[in-house]
Amino acid sequence: ARIVETKPRPFKRVDVDPISLDIIENSMLNARWEMDAVLFRTAMSPGIREQHDEFPMIANVDGKMVVGQFGSFIYGFKAAYDGTIEEGDMFLTTDPYTCNGAVSHSNDWLLLRPIFKDGRLLAYAAMFGHMTDIGGKVPGSMPTDAQSIFEEGIRVPPMKIYKKDVLQEDLLNLILHNCRMPQWNRSDFHAIVAAIRTAEKRVIEIANRFSDDLFYSALEELLDRNKRAMSRLIKETVPTKPQYFEDYLCDDGMAMGPYK
Repeated sequence: ARIVETKPRPFKRVDVDPISLDIIENSMLNARWEMDAVLFRTAMSPGIREQHDEFPMIANVDGKMVVGQFGSFIYGFKAAYDGTIEEGDMFLTTDPYTCNGAVSHSNDWLLLRPIFKDGRLLAYAAMFGHMTDIGGKVPGSMPTDAQSIFEEGIRVPPMKIYKKDVLQEDLLNLILHNCRMPQWNRSDFHAIVAAIRTAEKRVIEIANRFSDDLFYSALEELLDRNKRAMSRLIKETVPTKPQYFEDYLCDDGMAMGPYK
C-alpha cells in the first residue's frame, strides 16, 4: 500500500507531561467504548447488537494498536493491499487469505479508516463485525463440512468501499446480492461505518486540543510504556523451562475423531 498525503511532514516527538498523557489515554479509551456504544445501538443483527461479536480498534500512524481488542492487523492489510491509502478512503475486506489473517473467517466484515488531519495521516480507526449470513452452501455461512473456503460465501479482498467519502454503492450492492439477509448486513455495515467515524471525530478533537505533535508523542509513549510493562511481566513470570500438555478435539464436525 502507498500512503498519499497532500501535506506530508514528519511528526515531532515531544515531551508529554503526566497529566496530558493520562487525559489522552482515557480519552482514547472512551473513544474506543463509544465505538461499541454506537454500533450496539444501530446494528440490526442480534449477533452484533446483543452478542457483541465485533472488535474495535484505534491505532497510531504506524498501525500499532493503542486501544481496542483482537490486536492490530494493519501491517497485514498494508502488505496485502496493492493501492493507495488516501484521505476520504474507507476499506472493506472479508477474506482471511488476502489480508494476511486480518480476519479469521469470511463472516467477519472488516472496515478500516485512515484518519487524516491537515493533509497528513494521523491515525487509523477500524472495526469488524460478524455478519449473520454471507451466502454459501448453508444459512449462516458456516458449514461444518466445508472442504474449501468457496463453500462459505462471498469473499471480499481489500478494497475501497468509500472513495473521497463517497460510498461505492455498486460494490456494496454486489456484495449484498450474495447474502440471504441483505437488509441485516446493510444495516450492520452502516453501523460499523458510523462507529469508525465516531472514532475519527474523537481522535481529531484530541489532536486539536493538545496539538498534533503532542498527540502523536502521547501514543508513542503509551506504546513504549506498554512494552516496558510487558517485558517486565514476561521476565518475572514466564518460565524458561519447556512446558508441555495434551488436549483433545472430540470430532471434526464430519463424524471423525477424537483427535489428540
